[in-house]
Amino acid sequence: MSVVYVTNTGDTKLRDGCGGVFYDFPKDETVEIPLDAAKHIFGYMNPNKEPFLSRLGWVRSFAEIDKGFEKLSEFKISEQPPERNRSLPSAVGVVALHVERRVERNVTKRTA
Repeated sequence: MSVVYVTNTGDTKLRDGCGGVFYDFPKDETVEIPLDAAKHIFGYMNPNKEPFLSRLGWVRSFAEIDKGFEKLSEFKISEQPPERNRSLPSAVGVVALHVERRVERNVTKRTA
């Protein structure tokens, strides 16, 4: 069974299902789902997305199609798992910055 990875980059979470199994897509999280579920929920690999936008409740009239496509674009689908610890910079070829430390001296000023 093939799987895909769906990342919700939008502001609201989504819950939808396929074949009696429900999937939650929380904000800023990646969820592994079967390829068939991605095809059913998001219209993945289908050039005509309008029926899926309507089924998800994002489009009720022709005037809302652009907003529906904007909402759909918030869900990033990848066939590769997300990289772990991506937020950490690579240490290869990175030179640490030199931090100069100053020592404060206790200096007594003379007044004339």
